[in-house]
Amino acid sequence: MRLTVTDMPERFPTHVANGRAMSVFSRVMNVALGGDAGPVVTIDARHDAPLSPGTARLAAPDGIDFSRLVRPGTGLAMRAGILRVQGADLAFDFRNAATMKWPDGATHPTRNRAKFKAGWVDAWALFVDTPDPSGFAAALTSDPQMCRFARALVCRVRDTIPELICAAADTNLPAAWACLSRLLGTGPGLTPSGDDFATGFFLGLGAGADNDRQQAFLHGLTRATLAQACDSTDVSRACFEHAATGCFSASLTALVDGIANRTDDLAARLTEVLMMGHSSGRDAAFGLMCGLSAAEPGLRAHVIDALDITYLHETPTR
Repeated sequence: MRLTVTDMPERFPTHVANGRAMSVFSRVMNVALGGDAGPVVTIDARHDAPLSPGTARLAAPDGIDFSRLVRPGTGLAMRAGILRVQGADLAFDFRNAATMKWPDGATHPTRNRAKFKAGWVDAWALFVDTPDPSGFAAALTSDPQMCRFARALVCRVRDTIPELICAAADTNLPAAWACLSRLLGTGPGLTPSGDDFATGFFLGLGAGADNDRQQAFLHGLTRATLAQACDSTDVSRACFEHAATGCFSASLTALVDGIANRTDDLAARLTEVLMMGHSSGRDAAFGLMCGLSAAEPGLRAHVIDALDITYLHETPTR
Protein backbone atom coordinates (compact mmCIF):
# COMPACT_ATOMS: atom_id res chain seq x y z
CA MET A 1 0.00 0.00 0.00
CA ARG A 2 1.45 3.34 -1.05
CA LEU A 3 0.06 6.51 0.56
CA THR A 4 0.50 9.98 -0.89
CA VAL A 5 2.01 12.70 1.32
CA THR A 6 0.40 16.09 0.73
CA ASP A 7 2.88 18.31 2.59
CA MET A 8 6.11 17.78 4.46
CA PRO A 9 8.57 19.71 6.66
CA GLU A 10 11.28 21.87 5.18
CA ARG A 11 14.70 20.19 4.85
CA PHE A 12 13.16 16.74 5.02
CA PRO A 13 15.52 14.11 3.54
CA THR A 14 13.78 12.75 0.45
CA HIS A 15 16.65 11.09 -1.44
CA VAL A 16 18.56 8.48 0.58
CA ALA A 17 18.11 8.02 4.32
CA ASN A 18 17.56 5.18 6.75
CA GLY A 19 15.66 5.38 9.98
CA ARG A 20 13.20 3.73 12.30
CA ALA A 21 9.65 4.05 13.57
CA MET A 22 9.75 5.49 17.06
CA SER A 23 6.12 5.38 18.16
CA VAL A 24 3.06 4.18 16.29
CA PHE A 25 -0.63 4.94 16.77
CA SER A 26 -3.69 4.25 14.64
CA ARG A 27 -3.37 7.33 12.41
CA VAL A 28 -0.06 8.84 13.52
CA MET A 29 3.56 7.67 13.37
CA ASN A 30 6.67 9.36 14.73
CA VAL A 31 9.80 8.45 12.79
CA ALA A 32 13.49 9.30 12.92
CA LEU A 33 15.53 9.47 9.73
CA GLY A 34 19.30 9.63 9.39
CA GLY A 35 20.01 7.83 12.68
CA ASP A 36 18.95 8.62 16.22
CA ALA A 37 20.42 12.12 15.90
CA GLY A 38 18.48 12.78 12.71
CA PRO A 39 15.26 14.76 12.35
CA VAL A 40 12.13 13.50 14.06
CA VAL A 41 9.07 13.66 11.83
CA THR A 42 5.42 13.00 12.59
CA ILE A 43 3.47 11.29 9.81
CA ASP A 44 -0.15 12.27 10.32
CA ALA A 45 -3.02 10.55 8.48
CA ARG A 46 -5.86 12.14 10.44
CA HIS A 47 -8.47 14.02 8.45
CA ASP A 48 -7.93 17.79 8.75
CA ALA A 49 -4.73 17.23 10.75
CA PRO A 50 -3.38 20.53 12.11
CA LEU A 51 -0.44 22.10 10.30
CA SER A 52 2.53 21.73 12.63
CA PRO A 53 6.30 22.08 12.26
CA GLY A 54 7.97 18.72 11.78
CA THR A 55 4.78 17.06 10.52
CA ALA A 56 4.11 15.37 7.20
CA ARG A 57 0.40 15.09 6.38
CA LEU A 58 -1.02 12.57 3.96
CA ALA A 59 -4.18 11.32 2.38
CA ALA A 60 -5.17 7.90 3.72
CA PRO A 61 -8.26 5.70 3.62
CA ASP A 62 -10.53 5.71 6.66
CA GLY A 63 -9.65 2.16 7.60
CA ILE A 64 -5.89 2.62 7.80
CA ASP A 65 -4.40 1.70 11.18
CA PHE A 66 -0.64 2.11 11.41
CA SER A 67 -0.52 0.26 14.73
CA ARG A 68 -1.63 -2.93 12.98
CA LEU A 69 1.05 -2.63 10.30
CA VAL A 70 4.14 -1.23 12.01
CA ARG A 71 5.88 -1.96 15.30
CA PRO A 72 7.99 0.66 17.11
CA GLY A 73 11.62 0.14 16.16
CA THR A 74 10.82 -1.10 12.66
CA GLY A 75 13.41 -0.03 10.08
CA LEU A 76 12.62 2.58 7.41
CA ALA A 77 14.34 3.37 4.12
CA MET A 78 13.90 6.54 2.06
CA ARG A 79 14.85 6.11 -1.59
CA ALA A 80 14.02 8.55 -4.39
CA GLY A 81 11.23 10.24 -2.47
CA ILE A 82 9.50 7.08 -1.27
CA LEU A 83 9.70 6.02 2.38
CA ARG A 84 9.30 2.26 2.76
CA VAL A 85 8.58 0.35 5.96
CA GLN A 86 10.62 -2.82 6.29
CA GLY A 87 8.59 -6.00 6.55
CA ALA A 88 5.26 -4.26 5.91
CA ASP A 89 3.18 -3.57 2.84
CA LEU A 90 3.32 0.16 3.49
CA ALA A 91 5.12 3.06 1.81
CA PHE A 92 4.80 6.86 1.82
CA ASP A 93 5.22 8.80 -1.43
CA PHE A 94 6.82 12.20 -0.79
CA ARG A 95 7.62 13.02 -4.43
CA ASN A 96 4.82 15.54 -5.00
CA ALA A 97 4.44 16.80 -1.45
CA ALA A 98 4.41 20.54 -0.86
CA THR A 99 7.26 21.76 1.34
CA MET A 100 6.00 23.78 4.28
CA LYS A 101 8.37 26.62 5.09
CA TRP A 102 7.96 28.17 8.50
CA PRO A 103 8.97 31.79 9.12
CA ASP A 104 12.27 32.53 10.81
CA GLY A 105 11.17 33.41 14.31
CA ALA A 106 7.64 33.76 15.63
CA THR A 107 5.53 36.65 14.41
CA HIS A 108 2.84 38.04 16.65
CA PRO A 109 0.10 40.58 16.00
CA THR A 110 0.43 44.11 17.33
CA ARG A 111 -1.33 44.01 20.66
CA ASN A 112 -4.11 46.32 21.77
CA ARG A 113 -3.72 46.05 25.53
CA ALA A 114 -7.41 46.28 26.44
CA LYS A 115 -8.51 43.92 23.67
CA PHE A 116 -5.78 41.43 24.54
CA LYS A 117 -6.74 41.34 28.21
CA ALA A 118 -10.42 40.88 27.38
CA GLY A 119 -9.58 38.14 24.86
CA TRP A 120 -7.42 36.36 27.42
CA VAL A 121 -10.18 36.45 30.04
CA ASP A 122 -12.66 35.05 27.52
CA ALA A 123 -10.28 32.27 26.48
CA TRP A 124 -9.40 31.45 30.10
CA ALA A 125 -13.07 31.10 31.03
CA LEU A 126 -13.58 28.75 28.08
CA PHE A 127 -10.51 26.73 29.01
CA VAL A 128 -11.46 26.33 32.67
CA ASP A 129 -15.00 25.28 31.73
CA THR A 130 -13.97 22.57 29.23
CA PRO A 131 -15.05 19.11 30.40
CA ASP A 132 -12.82 16.19 31.34
CA PRO A 133 -9.62 18.05 32.28
CA SER A 134 -6.49 15.95 31.98
CA GLY A 135 -2.75 16.41 32.36
CA PHE A 136 -1.76 19.64 34.08
CA ALA A 137 -5.28 21.07 33.71
CA ALA A 138 -6.46 18.59 36.35
CA ALA A 139 -4.90 21.00 38.86
CA LEU A 140 -7.79 23.38 38.15
CA THR A 141 -10.37 20.91 39.47
CA SER A 142 -11.16 19.36 42.85
CA ASP A 143 -11.77 15.70 42.09
CA PRO A 144 -11.31 13.63 45.28
CA GLN A 145 -11.33 10.41 43.19
CA MET A 146 -7.96 11.10 41.57
CA CYS A 147 -5.45 8.28 41.65
CA ARG A 148 -2.28 8.74 43.67
CA PHE A 149 -0.16 9.53 40.61
CA ALA A 150 -2.60 12.23 39.47
CA ARG A 151 -2.68 13.78 42.96
CA ALA A 152 1.11 13.94 43.08
CA LEU A 153 1.21 15.58 39.65
CA VAL A 154 -1.47 18.09 40.65
CA CYS A 155 0.48 19.00 43.79
CA ARG A 156 3.59 19.69 41.74
CA VAL A 157 1.69 21.79 39.22
CA ARG A 158 -0.10 23.86 41.85
CA ASP A 159 3.14 24.34 43.77
CA THR A 160 5.27 25.31 40.77
CA ILE A 161 3.28 27.20 38.13
CA PRO A 162 2.53 30.32 40.25
CA GLU A 163 6.25 30.64 41.00
CA LEU A 164 7.09 30.13 37.34
CA ILE A 165 4.69 32.84 36.16
CA CYS A 166 5.96 35.34 38.73
CA ALA A 167 9.58 34.58 37.84
CA ALA A 168 8.76 35.11 34.16
CA ALA A 169 7.07 38.41 34.98
CA ASP A 170 10.28 39.52 36.71
CA THR A 171 12.43 38.03 33.89
CA ASN A 172 14.30 36.15 36.62
CA LEU A 173 15.91 33.41 34.54
CA PRO A 174 17.47 31.32 37.37
CA ALA A 175 14.17 31.23 39.30
CA ALA A 176 12.11 30.51 36.18
CA TRP A 177 14.41 27.70 35.10
CA ALA A 178 14.34 26.17 38.59
CA CYS A 179 10.55 26.03 38.29
CA LEU A 180 10.33 24.87 34.68
CA SER A 181 12.88 22.11 35.20
CA ARG A 182 10.58 20.64 37.89
CA LEU A 183 7.82 20.35 35.29
CA LEU A 184 9.70 19.04 32.27
CA GLY A 185 9.20 15.33 31.67
CA THR A 186 6.37 15.01 34.19
CA GLY A 187 2.92 13.67 33.45
CA PRO A 188 1.52 11.12 31.03
CA GLY A 189 1.87 10.86 27.28
CA LEU A 190 4.46 10.28 24.56
CA THR A 191 5.22 13.97 24.96
CA PRO A 192 4.80 14.33 28.74
CA SER A 193 2.41 16.98 30.02
CA GLY A 194 5.27 19.12 31.30
CA ASP A 195 6.89 19.23 27.86
CA ASP A 196 3.64 20.19 26.12
CA PHE A 197 3.03 22.84 28.78
CA ALA A 198 6.54 24.26 28.20
CA THR A 199 5.97 24.48 24.43
CA GLY A 200 2.79 26.48 24.95
CA PHE A 201 4.46 28.58 27.64
CA PHE A 202 7.25 29.59 25.25
CA LEU A 203 4.72 30.70 22.64
CA GLY A 204 2.78 32.71 25.23
CA LEU A 205 5.92 34.40 26.53
CA GLY A 206 6.99 35.29 23.01
CA ALA A 207 3.59 36.71 22.12
CA GLY A 208 3.57 38.84 25.26
CA ALA A 209 7.20 40.02 25.05
CA ASP A 210 7.44 43.66 23.98
CA ASN A 211 11.01 44.61 24.93
CA ASP A 212 14.56 43.29 24.56
CA ARG A 213 14.79 42.19 28.20
CA GLN A 214 11.77 39.90 27.84
CA GLN A 215 13.04 38.53 24.54
CA ALA A 216 16.44 37.79 26.10
CA PHE A 217 14.72 36.04 29.01
CA LEU A 218 12.71 33.85 26.63
CA HIS A 219 15.85 33.02 24.64
CA GLY A 220 17.66 31.99 27.82
CA LEU A 221 14.78 29.83 28.98
CA THR A 222 14.46 27.99 25.67
CA ARG A 223 18.23 27.44 25.47
CA ALA A 224 18.26 25.99 28.99
CA THR A 225 15.42 23.66 28.02
CA LEU A 226 17.23 22.50 24.90
CA ALA A 227 20.37 21.83 26.93
CA GLN A 228 18.38 19.43 29.13
CA ALA A 229 16.32 18.01 26.27
CA CYS A 230 18.43 14.85 26.26
CA ASP A 231 16.29 13.77 29.23
CA SER A 232 13.06 14.16 27.22
CA THR A 233 11.52 11.95 24.57
CA ASP A 234 12.67 12.26 20.97
CA VAL A 235 9.37 13.87 19.99
CA SER A 236 9.60 16.40 22.83
CA ARG A 237 13.13 17.34 21.80
CA ALA A 238 11.91 18.01 18.27
CA CYS A 239 9.11 20.22 19.62
CA PHE A 240 11.58 22.19 21.75
CA GLU A 241 13.88 22.69 18.78
CA HIS A 242 10.99 24.08 16.74
CA ALA A 243 9.86 26.29 19.63
CA ALA A 244 13.36 27.72 20.05
CA THR A 245 13.17 29.01 16.47
CA GLY A 246 9.65 30.37 16.91
CA CYS A 247 7.82 27.57 15.06
CA PHE A 248 4.60 26.31 16.58
CA SER A 249 1.46 24.45 15.58
CA ALA A 250 -0.84 26.53 13.38
CA SER A 251 -3.73 25.88 15.76
CA LEU A 252 -1.75 27.29 18.70
CA THR A 253 -0.72 30.43 16.83
CA ALA A 254 -4.31 30.86 15.62
CA LEU A 255 -5.45 30.80 19.25
CA VAL A 256 -2.88 33.49 20.14
CA ASP A 257 -4.15 35.63 17.28
CA GLY A 258 -7.75 35.08 18.40
CA ILE A 259 -6.92 36.17 21.95
CA ALA A 260 -4.98 39.23 20.82
CA ASN A 261 -7.84 40.35 18.60
CA ARG A 262 -10.68 38.98 20.79
CA THR A 263 -12.24 37.25 17.81
CA ASP A 264 -15.74 35.80 17.86
CA ASP A 265 -14.51 32.26 17.18
CA LEU A 266 -12.33 31.83 20.27
CA ALA A 267 -14.24 28.72 21.32
CA ALA A 268 -13.64 27.06 17.95
CA ARG A 269 -9.93 27.98 18.02
CA LEU A 270 -9.54 26.61 21.52
CA THR A 271 -11.37 23.41 20.59
CA GLU A 272 -8.97 22.84 17.71
CA VAL A 273 -6.03 23.08 20.10
CA LEU A 274 -7.65 20.75 22.64
CA MET A 275 -8.05 18.08 19.96
CA MET A 276 -4.25 17.73 19.62
CA GLY A 277 -3.35 14.31 21.06
CA HIS A 278 -4.83 12.85 24.24
CA SER A 279 -3.79 15.65 26.60
CA SER A 280 -1.08 17.41 24.54
CA GLY A 281 -3.39 20.13 23.25
CA ARG A 282 -4.85 20.82 26.68
CA ASP A 283 -1.41 21.03 28.28
CA ALA A 284 -0.08 23.27 25.49
CA ALA A 285 -3.13 25.54 25.81
CA PHE A 286 -2.59 25.75 29.58
CA GLY A 287 1.04 26.68 29.02
CA LEU A 288 0.04 29.25 26.41
CA MET A 289 -2.44 30.92 28.76
CA CYS A 290 0.15 30.98 31.57
CA GLY A 291 2.83 32.42 29.28
CA LEU A 292 0.49 35.16 28.06
CA SER A 293 -0.54 35.99 31.64
CA ALA A 294 3.04 36.79 32.63
CA ALA A 295 2.74 40.14 30.86
CA GLU A 296 -0.22 41.36 32.93
CA PRO A 297 -0.56 41.31 36.77
CA GLY A 298 -4.35 40.98 36.60
CA LEU A 299 -4.14 37.97 34.33
CA ARG A 300 -1.51 36.31 36.49
CA ALA A 301 -3.95 36.59 39.39
CA HIS A 302 -6.57 34.63 37.42
CA VAL A 303 -4.20 31.67 37.04
CA ILE A 304 -2.81 31.78 40.56
CA ASP A 305 -6.28 32.06 42.13
CA ALA A 306 -7.54 29.14 40.02
CA LEU A 307 -4.66 26.97 41.24
CA ASP A 308 -5.22 27.96 44.87
CA ILE A 309 -7.41 24.94 45.66
CA THR A 310 -6.87 23.45 49.11
CA TYR A 311 -8.63 20.12 48.71
CA LEU A 312 -5.34 18.20 48.65
CA HIS A 313 -3.80 17.41 52.02
CA GLU A 314 -0.70 15.65 50.85
CA THR A 315 2.76 17.19 50.92
CA PRO A 316 3.58 18.72 47.50
CA THR A 317 6.00 16.59 45.50
CA ARG A 318 9.00 18.46 44.16
